[in-house]
Amino acid sequence: MAYLFAFCRLLTGIVFLMSAVSKLRGRAAYEEFTAATRALVRLPSRLVAALVVAAEIAVAPLLAWRPTALAGFGVALGLLVAFTAAIVVALRRGRRVPCRCFGASAVPVGAGHLARNAVLIVAAAAGAVQAGADAVQAGAGAVQVGAGAVHAGTGAVFAGLGPAGLAAVALAAGAVAVLLSAIGEIAGLFTSSSRRR
Repeated sequence: MAYLFAFCRLLTGIVFLMSAVSKLRGRAAYEEFTAATRALVRLPSRLVAALVVAAEIAVAPLLAWRPTALAGFGVALGLLVAFTAAIVVALRRGRRVPCRCFGASAVPVGAGHLARNAVLIVAAAAGAVQAGADAVQAGAGAVQVGAGAVHAGTGAVFAGLGPAGLAAVALAAGAVAVLLSAIGEIAGLFTSSSRRR
């Protein structure tokens, strides 16, 4: 279970960190994201864009520290549900809005983006369940030992994993994060090739 929890934390943290960095890598990238936000939602786009980026930046540090992991997964789930709802609304209205989630992609939002969000929602939900169970267990352990006790391992970043295990999980999470960040372009390749036939 420690490996699954670590994978969920790393995957979610890496994806949101990549997403935030891609939007902040330059003024043009941020403006493109703001324009895409304006096309997706009927809310003040500058405010929404700033809030999204701030929340994305918060996810990785929250997930890095075990006592705040549940909050990190909660922020991630909130963002993913909001993104998914915005994509569904755009698709139902037939709007071809480019996805600027990971930079300057011109591929319009579509089924690939919904699939990516579904995978990330499952990972974040699984991580949140484990983080919640950890919080309950930590609280119970502290009560059993005494009022002044500190539960062992609550501050550990990835308790229960050795260096080799952590390296393997980090490599797997990084590979999946890169694949998920490119899923829109991958789906776009298949969609454009099927249209040519």
